[in-house]
Amino acid sequence: MATIPPNALEEVYSVAPKEFTRARNARVAALAKSGHHDAAEALRRLRRPAATLWAANQLGRLGGKRLEAFIDAVAGLRRTQLRDPRSVAEAVRRQRAALDALLEVAREALSEHGFKAGPAALGRISSTLQGAAVDPRHADDLRHGRLTEELAAPGFEVFAGEKPSRLKVVAGGKSSARDAEARQRDTERRARRDAARQERTRKMEERELRRREQEAAAAETAKEVEALAGKLAEARRRLAKLRR
Repeated sequence: MATIPPNALEEVYSVAPKEFTRARNARVAALAKSGHHDAAEALRRLRRPAATLWAANQLGRLGGKRLEAFIDAVAGLRRTQLRDPRSVAEAVRRQRAALDALLEVAREALSEHGFKAGPAALGRISSTLQGAAVDPRHADDLRHGRLTEELAAPGFEVFAGEKPSRLKVVAGGKSSARDAEARQRDTERRARRDAARQERTRKMEERELRRREQEAAAAETAKEVEALAGKLAEARRRLAKLRR
């Protein structure tokens, strides 16, 4: 199977989703013209990414330092799980804080391009970020904005290896790891609740804005009707004078 050139992936994923097809087709034509027909065909089959995948691919460009901080935090958590289980909870908090900072960048990118940045969308981005961070190849693709698929979050299965396995807790560390995992789940639940609350608030504000706009439009219409009625009355008076 032909490999799509990395720079081609970076190019087509960097544009706004609505521009993806145009950018992809232009790159396909350029590859075919230069004789790279297999790569051109592989790129042609690439479909427009979901908004959530597109947003994840923007983070290396829009939040490079935050992305590196998150990847470092994930690596730190992996080391802590092996070497110092008693410090797992603090490592989890650092990872969560770094992830939240990245999700804020993603939320802004989605909103700027007219996409909803609700809990479900942010949850998908969160899963992709966590899944990419534990795999060196995916992490590099994430840095360069060329992930071609969304990924599943590995949770605490973040030990070295291509396929994460269940968490192996060293002796004496079971309680710390379980407590940390419970705290992470609780933090994620709170994040989802906060995101849902923000979404409800946004919708309420939008409804209130629409209501005010409708009231203003109605008031303006009433003024126009009143003005027209005055002009009509004046025209009738003039007509009556002419008839006399």
